[in-house]
Amino acid sequence: PRMTMWLGPLLALLLAAVGVSTSNAKNIFGASANVCSGANTTTVCLGNNTCCQDAFSNSGFGCCTIGSDAVCCQTQDADSNLLRNYCCPKGSQCSADKMACLPLQPKYSCGPSQGENCTRSYVCPPGPLPWTTNGKSVVVLGDSVSIGWTPVLSQLVTNASLGTVRHTPDSGDGGARSTSSILQCMPYLLSLSTLAPLPLSETDAFVFNVGLHDYNLGMFGLDQYAKELTEAVQTFKATIKAKLLFVLTTPAHNVGVVDGALANNVVVALNQRAKAIMAANNIPVLDLYSPIMKACGPIPFDDAGPHACPLCAPHCKRLQVHYTTTGYEFIAHRVFEALFGNATTV
Repeated sequence: PRMTMWLGPLLALLLAAVGVSTSNAKNIFGASANVCSGANTTTVCLGNNTCCQDAFSNSGFGCCTIGSDAVCCQTQDADSNLLRNYCCPKGSQCSADKMACLPLQPKYSCGPSQGENCTRSYVCPPGPLPWTTNGKSVVVLGDSVSIGWTPVLSQLVTNASLGTVRHTPDSGDGGARSTSSILQCMPYLLSLSTLAPLPLSETDAFVFNVGLHDYNLGMFGLDQYAKELTEAVQTFKATIKAKLLFVLTTPAHNVGVVDGALANNVVVALNQRAKAIMAANNIPVLDLYSPIMKACGPIPFDDAGPHACPLCAPHCKRLQVHYTTTGYEFIAHRVFEALFGNATTV
């Protein structure tokens, strides 16, 4: 088995690629790190970041990237009743009823949403826990949809005795979220929860997607998406030895209109931009969008009747962009075939 607890040149390269000083990289568990101790596991944050609670992480903690003295906040989402964790700059206070910092201080990028005018930052969840494997390691970077299908992919790989599958970040909720969030949280997404580099070799795979948290600006956000995705891809290529595979964003099948455009039309446009970027970087692309559309018909997907979508019915309207277990099995089998079989990539 390959041991995952090591620090070396790859970590220094990773931190340099995302604009973090590497002067203390050899001492990442010492003066340059903040250790957030959870009940069963540990999350390590960079020394200039703040340990904050994260209800969805593997340790109950995450890392706030806006300073070592940030204010950690938690609020309950009015729609889902889920606890949301975020952080505010030093000198501000948490809003009592919504995710905002008081006074409003738009001083940093949005993180989980596209745009430049945010007044708070999401907490970056940690990467996966250390693991060993006798086969191929597959790491999936993505949002809540990939969080849905990654366990199915993991079971397929385990059943076939082919290796190990992990998701980064190792959390629930929105996962890696948007391109903005990926850039903000890059040191954690490309590391284990201990801040050791992901233990990936040339024979392993790094599967990634971003898009469903990027349609909120409508067609006006396409240029920002392309710019940030290009930057993320350059970092992946510089720091990850494993083979890269991009999977196209799945349909926004019951979202409606956002900022003057049908959300799914924005997804189509985002996929077009992503394919061009991957082609320019010689990264294969797995099309998950087309087979789902073929199985379910036109947007919005139906919950009932002769044209009900078998991948999300009878909950398509409520799920909006997500799928039932059947849908996630449908997706996972296609990813499995792309990694271990003969599925077509472009």
